[in-house]
Amino acid sequence: MEPLNNSLGWLRRAGGVSAWPRSVEGRIGDWLQQVFGRTAAPVEAQPETSSSLRIARYTLVLMDPDGQVIWSKEWDPGGPFEFRPHQRLSICCGFTNHSPLEAEIAEYEIELMGEDGVVVHRFGDSFGDSLIVAPGQRQVFSAEWSL
Repeated sequence: MEPLNNSLGWLRRAGGVSAWPRSVEGRIGDWLQQVFGRTAAPVEAQPETSSSLRIARYTLVLMDPDGQVIWSKEWDPGGPFEFRPHQRLSICCGFTNHSPLEAEIAEYEIELMGEDGVVVHRFGDSFGDSLIVAPGQRQVFSAEWSL
């Protein structure tokens, strides 16, 4: 049986495993030059982009059946936080009808805002039948979102 070092001699003569990609790339480039008159474009590493969001505030917006805003409130979560991919964000916003009249709510939106006050994401729900909130009654609106 031949020692392992002797059987790998061809690998040492070829320049080792790390030389293979350069060797193959050179051969493909030479072949492209001969066949098409051009060389292979070098493969460049793509810069890693940050797809996180910084959320500073969120707002609950309640609308009537005509799409008019009937109530809105903004909350500060205690300072900006960074929201990254694969994280799940759950938000629950409460509304208590302090009016002497019923409030008719057809849809709601929760807006996530950046530090500059610009809305970075908006999500919500609309109801088939309007939701009636009696005076003094509390209603909680929630949403879940992932980046």
